[in-house]
Amino acid sequence: MSIIPVHGVSANRMNEPFSPPFYLKSTFAQTFLSSSPIRKWGANPMLAAAQQVILDTVAGIRLQGFYSPQSDGKSKGVVMLLHGWEGSANSAYILGTGRYLYNQGYSVFRLNYRDHGETHHLNSGLFYAVLLEEVFQAVQQVAGYAPALPFTIVGFSLGGNFALRIARRCVQTPIANLAHVFSISPALNPEKSTSAIDNNPLQGIYFKRS
Repeated sequence: MSIIPVHGVSANRMNEPFSPPFYLKSTFAQTFLSSSPIRKWGANPMLAAAQQVILDTVAGIRLQGFYSPQSDGKSKGVVMLLHGWEGSANSAYILGTGRYLYNQGYSVFRLNYRDHGETHHLNSGLFYAVLLEEVFQAVQQVAGYAPALPFTIVGFSLGGNFALRIARRCVQTPIANLAHVFSISPALNPEKSTSAIDNNPLQGIYFKRS
């Protein structure tokens, strides 16, 4: 299996509980900073290499993605990034993570769910988080881009929820080159997650506006 390196962090430390500094204890601060435009600043070779892809999935549903293969043809593996609710393939946390991984030698695929990003014209139906099959089929197709290389899924928030469900699905429907699944701040309980958003005025306004 391939381990994605984290600069300056040992493999043992990656198993330690996350303990943010005091000025980042607030979950709102973490949410705000993860989407800060500052994370988009600077050159991003991943974007320069990006190719738009339309994936045909279940029942004619088409999902948009952006694939950034390594320009020299030498890749350590393919990493698929799954954004959160009302996010997109161009969310700041997706672009920042993708840039880091691309600079480390990985090819990166950024997926837009149905109705996310500039994709409302692709499908007539609405997006629901329970629509796992179309996302799973997209994951299967992207894993096949480089079947000889390790394939990794990284999901954030709702994308973390998708990542965990995809991992469970792989027990019955394996993806041969799937090496790792990372779930970052997954929305494990949708009812509690939406209630938390509704109870935070600033987050509520942000999501309703989105």
